[in-house]
Amino acid sequence: MFNTRPKHIIFIYALLNTVTLAGLWSCRKDVENFRPYPSTLEAIQQLLDQVPSATSHSTFVLSGTVPDTALITPGGVRVFLTDNEHLFSDTDGNPVPCSTCQTLRVEVTEALRKGDIIARGIHTVSTDGSLLESGGMLRINVTCDGKALQLLPDRKLKIQVPADDPADDMFVFEGIMKSDTFGSWADTGLPVFQSDWLAPNQVDVITGYELFSPHLNWINCDRFVGEPTTSFCVDLPPEFNPENSRVYLVFENMQSIAPLETDLSSGTFCYPMAPHGFQVRIVSISKTEDGRYWLGNKQTEIGTNATVEVQPQEVQEQQVLNFLKNL
Repeated sequence: MFNTRPKHIIFIYALLNTVTLAGLWSCRKDVENFRPYPSTLEAIQQLLDQVPSATSHSTFVLSGTVPDTALITPGGVRVFLTDNEHLFSDTDGNPVPCSTCQTLRVEVTEALRKGDIIARGIHTVSTDGSLLESGGMLRINVTCDGKALQLLPDRKLKIQVPADDPADDMFVFEGIMKSDTFGSWADTGLPVFQSDWLAPNQVDVITGYELFSPHLNWINCDRFVGEPTTSFCVDLPPEFNPENSRVYLVFENMQSIAPLETDLSSGTFCYPMAPHGFQVRIVSISKTEDGRYWLGNKQTEIGTNATVEVQPQEVQEQQVLNFLKNL
């Protein structure tokens, strides 16, 4: 059974170009431009910023009285704003009715593909280091006249994420930040539901996940992989190190990515809680001091306390982008 459209909900669709509706709302697309950074890792990140499609980041700008509304991104993600006079507060906890905002800005960033997950600087590892399988992750930021908002303590944000084959036993996870950098995922204990809803054409039925998040910023529907784990390390040539390289385990048959960190005693890149027996692709992205880019790409299986050698190959910037876009 699928959910039909409630009559009291207004649906707002994100468009590629700016659309303005006087006195009520407008929405537009943000495009991230490439600008070189001096340090190596910053240069790598600036290159990775070009991987996600412009349509994976939607900006909705609303003004005036905001009715119960569903914001719909080009990727089909739906974010529901309901009872908007009692939905948000400022960072000090003071209620902020939407009608008091001359400009209510809602930004939705999607990371639904493996290449986009790497490019956004996130992963699928929990606060205790356990591997997660993701059903889709989003970052939702809301501001009122330029000031950051958060959800009131007794409110939750309804979100629907399309998925071709939604899995069981998913839960809502909260992104834990380290300053302005993503750190890990914390389990909120709130369940994620499988759901059906009508497409904008009112004919096709979309399947996916429905969740209710008690917070903004990074949100993920996940489940623990829950298999026996082992240490898994990658040995790169000595010219590739934590100051010029990023290394990931990309799991072949599920939406899971684990970043590898340097083991100072061995000089290798390791993930200590890799699930044994899983098929993975080792991906390394490097930029050496001479300005050249290097890409490591090796398929293997996680073995007990294994260390796998990877030999990165010199590539052009566009080759890195193409690889991640097709990952």
